[in-house]
Amino acid sequence: MSKVFRSLLLITALSSVSQWAQAGNYWKATAKDGWLDGYVEATLLLNGNLDATSIDTDVDNGVVTLRGKVETDTDKALVQELVLGVDGVNGIENMLTVFSPGENEDSAIQRKLTDKKVATVVKTRLLVAPDIGSTKIDVNSSQGVVVLEGQVKNDAEKQRAVEIAKKITDVEQVVNKLTVSD
Repeated sequence: MSKVFRSLLLITALSSVSQWAQAGNYWKATAKDGWLDGYVEATLLLNGNLDATSIDTDVDNGVVTLRGKVETDTDKALVQELVLGVDGVNGIENMLTVFSPGENEDSAIQRKLTDKKVATVVKTRLLVAPDIGSTKIDVNSSQGVVVLEGQVKNDAEKQRAVEIAKKITDVEQVVNKLTVSD
């Protein structure tokens, strides 16, 4: 009888420890999602080309769900590009609503907005890239052509800056005018 009682006690203790471990993993994942949610919201709010006050973000296992309203299709694309550039984001569910659709905008205005979006995304990605230490990179965009000017520390940074710019949506060409500082 005491052998059965000890076995039951051991099973109960092991299952309790297992539940505590699972609870710890749950809190760790929840804390990571909470941190990521705050980082994504800060990234959106600190962007000067976007009114992010009506955008709500939720994060579940690294997947960011975006809800709310933006003014243009370009703003919607900008939000998505900025969120995708955040380390730790595993995916996006973009449920943003455009309340002033881009089809009513003049194509020249739309192009300027797209150029501003591209320049902003490139600048943001360069600033957060861990392998680029230079903050002396100017980014200009016109009709899909991105021009990188300024100084970097070495040839590797120069090459990496071009690679980052080429990966941005709506970038058709990158002109590299970066110089290596002495």
